[in-house]
Order: sequence, then C-alpha cells, then structure tokens
Amino acid sequence: MLQRPKLTLPSFVLVSLLLAWPLFGQTAVPDENGRLVFKANARTVLLDVVVTGRDGKPVQGLHKEDFQVGEDGHPQAITFFEEHSGAHPLTASESSLPPLPPNIFTNIPRVPPSDAVTVLLLDSMNTQLADQSFVHAQMLKYLKNVPPGTRMAIFTLGNSLGYVQGFTDDASQLSAALRNPKLGGGPVSSPLLASSGDRASNQALTSQMQQSVAETASPTAASALAALQQFMAEQGASQNDLRVKNTLEAFQQLAGYLAGIPGRKNVIWFSSAFPLVLFPNPDLRDAFAVSREYDPLVRKTDAMLAQAQVAVYPVAAEGNSTDTLYDAEGRFQAPSAAPAPTAQTGATPPGGESQQQMAQRMEIHSLQTDSVQRNANHTAMQVIAQDTGGAATINTNGLAEAVAHVVDQGSYFYTITYTPTNTATDGKYRKIQVKLSREDSGDKLAYRRGYYAADTKEARADAAKPAGDPLHPFMGPGMPNTTQIPLALRVQRTATPVAAAKPSGDNPNLKGPLTRYRVDFVIAASGLQLDPNPDGSRHGKIEATIVVYDHEGVALNWIVRSLDLDMDAARYAQVKANGVNFYLDIDAPSNSAILRSGVFDLNANLAGTVEVPLSKVVASAPSSHL
Repeated sequence: MLQRPKLTLPSFVLVSLLLAWPLFGQTAVPDENGRLVFKANARTVLLDVVVTGRDGKPVQGLHKEDFQVGEDGHPQAITFFEEHSGAHPLTASESSLPPLPPNIFTNIPRVPPSDAVTVLLLDSMNTQLADQSFVHAQMLKYLKNVPPGTRMAIFTLGNSLGYVQGFTDDASQLSAALRNPKLGGGPVSSPLLASSGDRASNQALTSQMQQSVAETASPTAASALAALQQFMAEQGASQNDLRVKNTLEAFQQLAGYLAGIPGRKNVIWFSSAFPLVLFPNPDLRDAFAVSREYDPLVRKTDAMLAQAQVAVYPVAAEGNSTDTLYDAEGRFQAPSAAPAPTAQTGATPPGGESQQQMAQRMEIHSLQTDSVQRNANHTAMQVIAQDTGGAATINTNGLAEAVAHVVDQGSYFYTITYTPTNTATDGKYRKIQVKLSREDSGDKLAYRRGYYAADTKEARADAAKPAGDPLHPFMGPGMPNTTQIPLALRVQRTATPVAAAKPSGDNPNLKGPLTRYRVDFVIAASGLQLDPNPDGSRHGKIEATIVVYDHEGVALNWIVRSLDLDMDAARYAQVKANGVNFYLDIDAPSNSAILRSGVFDLNANLAGTVEVPLSKVVASAPSSHL
C-alpha cells in the first residue's frame, strides 16, 4: 500500500530556482498506450519543417504564406510560424551559468535556449564490432572540425541507454569523453547480435544436414534438420525481439531526457541492424513462431519523440559495405564432409552435389539473405526518420561528413503550429501534409508525418487499470535525468548514524550501519497537470520514488509513495507561487553511492528524475538557514 509523503514548507532556494527558470510547455503528451492526448488548453500540433533545395542546402527566408498544411487531406490554418536560422554562439552570460548552492540538485537542463542541439547516439546493441570502431574513428575525425557554437551531447545504446557527455559546445570535451573507456563510448560487443562469422557457421551446419537428407532420404535426418532450423529461427527472433524492445525503450528514455530542453533536438543514430518488423516465416513448421508485433511500442516511442521535438537521423554504421559474401569473416566455407566428385569423371555422387556446386548454391543464398536483411534494416531506418522529421544516411563511408551535413540541415528549420479542425477523440492516426505554395520549386520538405488522436474510450479504460510502477523505466542508475517535469531537490544527511531497528525505506532486509537522508522535493505547479473543477479547486496525483544504489548499480534501499493533490482555489494560488513541496526520508547503507529521485504525474503520464552522487552531499546546514 502506497503511503503519503510528509508535507513541508518550501525551501526558498528551491522555489526560486524553479520559478525563475522558464518552463517549456508541451503541445501534447502520450498516454500509456502511446497516443497523443491533446488537453483542452493545449490542443495544438507543432511541426518542425526542414526545407532543402536541389543542391541539398537549407532554404531560408520563407514566410508563413509560403506553406500549406493539411490533415487527412483537409486544409489547416497555421496559428504560429517562426524561422530558425542555425546555431548561435554563446554569449558570455550564457556560457557561465551560476553554480547551484550546496546540496541543491535539479533536472533543469544547464543548456542555454537554442534553436537546435545535436545528440550523437552510438548504438552498440545493433551494430557489429568492426562497424562500431569505424563510427568511433569517424566521430573523432568530425569533432576536430566542429563549427563554433555547435551544442552536442553523446549517448550510447547498449542493453540500455548510456550517458557519455552532456551538452557542450566544447569539442575537446566531447573528444575526451569519447576517448575515455570508463565512460563507455568505445566499441562494445553485443550479445544480442550475431556476427557474420556466426551466421556463416550456422549456414554451414545447416548445409551439412541438408546434404545428409539429400543423400539418405532419411525421415529422421529430415526431422532433425527441421528442428534445427526451427531452433535457430526462434533463437534469432528472440534476440531480435530483445533488441527491438530495448532500442525503443532507450529512445523513450532519451525523449524523456530531451523533453525539458527547448527547441529542436537532432538525434544522429548510428546503427547497422534494426529489424523493426519481423514477418511470419512460411518455411518453418510454425510460421508465426518468429513473428512479433511492435505497433504499441512504436506508437508510444513516436509520440514521446514528437512531444520532445526530436528528429531522428539514422546513419548506416557499416558505411558503403559489401555483402557478407565478399567478407573474409562471413564468406561461406564448404564443409569438409560434403561428398566429392569421382576421381575419374568429376561427376556428382548419386543423390548429392559436389562441394563446388554446394558452395556456389550457398553463396547465392547468403548473398540473397544478406541483401534482404540489409534492405529491411535500411527501410526501418527510413521509416523512423520520416516519422520523426529526420532523414536516413545510407551507403556512405564519409560518416564525419554526413554528421556535418545533418548538423547544418537540422539547424535551419521552420516551426509551424495549427489547431486541428477534426476534434474527434477516436484514437485514429491523423496524416499530416505540408507543402510549399510555389510549384515546381524542387525543394524537399522533412517533417513528422502524423499523430494519433486522443481516444476517450481507451483513456477511460486505462484509468481503471492498476497503475503499477510507472517510474520504474526512468529510475535505473546512470540514466540521464528525465526532464518532462522540472524538479528541484535538497538532499541533507544526518550528522549521526541511524540505528537499523527502525529504518526508513521499503527494503525489509536493510542492515546497518545506516545514514539517513532527507530529500526535499519542489515541483513548479506549471510542471504538473492539475485538473480544474467548477468551484476553482484543482486535483492532481503524483508518485514519488527514491532509490539508493551502490557503485555496482545494485539497489540497496528504496521508497515509493503517492500523493493526492487536492486543493481549493486559495491553496492552489499558494501552490502556483511556492510550488508543490514535500519531503521523504530514506536510510542508506555505508556502501551507497547514488541516490536517484523521481516524480511521476499520473494524470499526464510525465516524469521527472534527478540522480545525486552521494559524495556531493555535504554536511547539512542548520535548519534556521532555510
């Protein structure tokens, strides 16, 4: 049973920090099923449109009258229009933001407002080791010549989202982070991605058994071959399933981090394999054993990326590659056990085929399979790029040049908003069309191509479901702070150890010696969905969580509490001025290293998290100073 946290008077420092910082409202938020739920006070669709000419360069100087917007074929009136014309160098005041007071922590991004920022996403889970090394070298090459004022961050995608370097326009800092092996930006072998050598080995084993079946016509051998093929297919599908789900969840986490940063975010995603759609295989005994359905996850991911104003630019990490047929590691080797031609005539043994014939057949099959898989990967990249307003880069060895091109293009764009004329809450997909008024210009437009409307019936059904633990996906150690809800904390530790007899926290096996930490939460009212009532009162509901981890990322203690935000008009006026504030106590063993706190708005399905290294928590200030 969740308990209510203790309410406390707000800290002046925390409230001032939150209320003085601009809070960036979102045009829509996804519900648990990933559909965009447009609130009554924010029924607006926001689009970033990149326009490039025949020469591939950004087209500047267009006006509102130059654009036509449609939804499902119906014209829409543009309600807001703004041109963005590239990165701007930081001023002295912007580049030297004041430090936070002791024991004060926040998820408010320390990145000054900008037209656009760039994220390099190095994908090790879906990329062969050799391709990762190529990408790593190319990025170091690019960082030697980054244009001044380019703000960039580096993330990795392994089994989960990793954080290498936060946003900075210091290219030397980015290069140092990428070279530092402790930060995880280097090549890492993926346990979920079969190498070309593994694939060739499996192909050889299958071919041997096929040859045996052809020679003996044995039902037992045929059954064994079918069982092997089924096992390999299901194992591959299971690994692909994990990669797809982990990839989509990582993009959701990245969207949560980027949501609090204003402006457009261009995510350059280096990957060489993304089997987003797995179709039934009619060649297997169970044709549907390897098929998967990812539509709900894809919907939710697209919705969160749209909400955070993120455009994804997938880049094929393998560069201008050849088929594995011509790869020394993956080239098929004919099995030694295969029957050989007779010495006298060179004829094929009865019921079988020669080594040369079998090798040729398997090489052709390998080439076809590799080509189909590569085309499927590239198609998936193009689809997600189109859905988010980015563009895919395929078949080029100049990855450094490709990044420079994306950074340049993604910094010049037009922001357009419109209020949909279709107000139905039917949960259907709405297609967006944007074109220029001038004809035959040859210009290309990149923008997200649609959204899912609110679904009243589904929203009511979801409201009746158990909430579970919605903060869990955002609470892993080392994850970037989620910024959908701006959050400030004050963390204080007690001066003396706490007896283990009455520990504070939800771990029943907690043992001493322990140190107690008091965590004061402050959330600006504008960061929460507080639904109004006719009498002027407001209602909201949030969940608050704290988890304490050791240096290895093992959870040592945790606490989960819920809070109903019921307030009359007078109390709401106070909350608008002072924020929603409360505190929680939690005890931490001596080997604790990280304290991660978070809040989740159960009405809006938004999260805010802050990770605090306990080494940065200094001795508590006297209470009279608050």
